[in-house]
Amino acid sequence: GLGNDLFSIIPGIEMADEAPSVLANELNEKDFNKNWVIPNKPCLIKGAVKKWPAVQKFKSKDYWLSVCDNFEIKVYPHMNHNVWEVQKTDSEDISFHDAIERLFNNEDYILSIPSERVTNDNHFSELLKETPDFSFLSGSIKPRMYDQRRFFMYRRASTAWHYHNIDETLMCQISGAKKVALLPPSIPNPKEIMKFLNNERYLNGESLKNYMDLKPMVVTVQEGDALYIPPYWFHTVVPDDGEVGFTYAYCWKSPLHKFGDFSNFFVRQLYRDGLWPFKTVSLIMPFLGIYSGFLNVFRKMQKAFR
Repeated sequence: GLGNDLFSIIPGIEMADEAPSVLANELNEKDFNKNWVIPNKPCLIKGAVKKWPAVQKFKSKDYWLSVCDNFEIKVYPHMNHNVWEVQKTDSEDISFHDAIERLFNNEDYILSIPSERVTNDNHFSELLKETPDFSFLSGSIKPRMYDQRRFFMYRRASTAWHYHNIDETLMCQISGAKKVALLPPSIPNPKEIMKFLNNERYLNGESLKNYMDLKPMVVTVQEGDALYIPPYWFHTVVPDDGEVGFTYAYCWKSPLHKFGDFSNFFVRQLYRDGLWPFKTVSLIMPFLGIYSGFLNVFRKMQKAFR
């Protein structure tokens, strides 16, 4: 199926390393930042959301029908694509309650309700009661670009290869399991690979060169776990079962030094995108580059003299 194809397009995926893992009850905020966030390394956090009320409540169809209004929503009978022209194919505008009925009744082989925001004043505000903060992360750190909380409802819907260029992400599995493959920012030929993956050229039968050493990493995120996904790490997400799944994405802003590592192709791409075509944000990009570049050099000097 397409889920397996998303993995198999990566040369050497069968030899991929397992992502490192830590236990949530042994993780504190200082160590999480020091060992994972600051060095920009992904990790699986076992049991991160295991005690959330959502883990039990989200599995009930009646829960969704009782706490959410019956507003109109867009659903997709296919995986989540990067390219909008492909993503919108066969989309349907239906009522939320009808979408829930279809999802729980297994009426569609693939059904996706992707990326719904969770805020204090929208249709999903009740979900905040069931998804509290993390013991190893301060809830006061807001993201720069992404919504702080959003969720995905699905059955058998994969998500295409993509990366986040701003903000840190915890991918929390509230129901169901997912397999995730990741590629480090240090991949060879990053410009070529970025165009291939972002534009989903594999859908046209194109492939990457077999000799590329992309150093892929693979991890299974079980129900109750969270995967920390740093910026600039390409990743694809594939359900590991055919059950109704709920994934909760929690974002917060990255340390500024991450925007100052100009040896990283994806950092340079961030500035290219920010400077052209010219827009309001272009005015601050040079100042951000200078300041974050200084922070990155200072961090490396501190590390060298320890």
